[in-house]
Amino acid sequence: MVRYQWGIFWANMNPAAGTEQAGSIPVLVISSEVVNEVLPVVTIVSITSFKPGRRVYPIEVLLNGKDSQLAEDSIVMAHQIRSISKERLGQQCGYIDSEQIRQSIRTAVKLYLDME
Repeated sequence: MVRYQWGIFWANMNPAAGTEQAGSIPVLVISSEVVNEVLPVVTIVSITSFKPGRRVYPIEVLLNGKDSQLAEDSIVMAHQIRSISKERLGQQCGYIDSEQIRQSIRTAVKLYLDME
């Protein structure tokens, strides 16, 4: 059985509208594994590559490749949160092991949703 929570997967995010992330992109599953086991959807946040000089906002978390198993440094974007069908998920390409990074992501999501 696939373990989804804290996994980074390639996901087909088309169709997209406006400034939504589009195409095949890495996403981080943040929904509870208990829920992931029974529902056909997972809640994700989009990940984008980090470009030198780009500001990282309080509702974002910088990941280095070592922390994510991705090929390059990336940014988890709490403002790009959504629930998607598991059918959109492709191959797993990383995982967040660090409890410190997980907590930073939780904090960014809570800040974005005004839940702190």
